[in-house]
Amino acid sequence: MDESRKIVFISCGQYADEERKLGKQVCEMVAKFTPFEGYFAENQASLKSLAENVLRRLYESVGLIVIMHHRGKIDGRDITRASVWIEQEVAIATFMEQVLRRPLHVALFAQPGTTIEGIRQHIQFNAVPFTTSEEVIARLQEMLPKWKEPLYTGDEERRKMVNSVLLTITTSNGHQRNYTIQVENHSEFAVEIERICLWSKGQKISKPVFRPEGAPWSVRARGFLPIQLDAGDDVAQRLWRRAGSPPVIRPIPGFLGPPPGEFEAEVRVVLQCEVLGLEKEFEESRTIKVDFVNRQINAL
Repeated sequence: MDESRKIVFISCGQYADEERKLGKQVCEMVAKFTPFEGYFAENQASLKSLAENVLRRLYESVGLIVIMHHRGKIDGRDITRASVWIEQEVAIATFMEQVLRRPLHVALFAQPGTTIEGIRQHIQFNAVPFTTSEEVIARLQEMLPKWKEPLYTGDEERRKMVNSVLLTITTSNGHQRNYTIQVENHSEFAVEIERICLWSKGQKISKPVFRPEGAPWSVRARGFLPIQLDAGDDVAQRLWRRAGSPPVIRPIPGFLGPPPGEFEAEVRVVLQCEVLGLEKEFEESRTIKVDFVNRQINAL
């Protein structure tokens, strides 16, 4: 199997030679008619092989082909069951689509008279009836060429997209506990800011500031967002102490240095964000001007 290609999971009976042959034929068709790789799980003999070869492959799949053969009647009841394994795989795929938001390409086939049981009673199943393997093959020859790309973005692809996001974070100004930053998004994906914290020389100079309820801390793709926050502390005072408490008494006449209590400091702004449903931390350090006397902060 080519590990670089996405998987179409084939859920087909393995009770009879004809069923196993059909599953393998469908595998070959997936490789021939789609950009994906067919995966037909053989019987599993341990929990480890079940988790590795069935559950993980099903989770990673971009498509599902279900072929339900009769498995006999229930004594005393007019019920013809399909494979219990296949019923469970359909349930897992339904969970993936409806809860995990991982929609799949789906082709469903069932022999006529197969009883609808379990979770299939509560979803739109719409299985194609078949009596011979040739009917399944013929229908898939029509369906598979339309499966050109995945219907969702996988975890690895999403992580690559998230890691490609670039933000510029600058300080605008501040006064006492109030602090204003500007966030510019240079990517094609929206960024949701969840928490902000200010640091200087390896120490926090603000309390963690969480997004207020209802506040629009969303930076659209290629967008720009100013955020005013309550740092919980007098940021100018914290920086003044970190700078060694520069003198605030006016010096002798003719002094050409900076005004009393004014100095430059480096501030690192750290953003905890969510991008495409994944957490990502962004940070940027900038040098700012601090006016301790007036408790004022300005960008340089």
